[in-house]
Amino acid sequence: MNIQQQIYELSQKYSFENAHFKIDGQTPGLEVSLQLLEEHINLFLEKAGQLNSIVESCANMVTIFDSSVSKEELMKTSLRCQGSDHLCIRTAPSMLKILVETLFD
Repeated sequence: MNIQQQIYELSQKYSFENAHFKIDGQTPGLEVSLQLLEEHINLFLEKAGQLNSIVESCANMVTIFDSSVSKEELMKTSLRCQGSDHLCIRTAPSMLKILVETLFD
């Protein structure tokens, strides 16, 4: 499944008001911006203290199914807040879906 389709499906599932992405030459090369609703923000804040372990757990899962990306590269995933209601995720494409689902389920 391509990135555009993944983001569309995640936006539908979690009702993100706005979601877009860009791919560049950095490592990891996918940056996704999600506009969050209040319920998303509350979920994210509940999990904020566990972000390192969440990223590591997701990276472990992805390496089971995708040997083309090293765990080291997946661990370079970063999450940052931008403004009061945007979350920017920089990660590998194969990590996006599991990470978003872990954060917002």
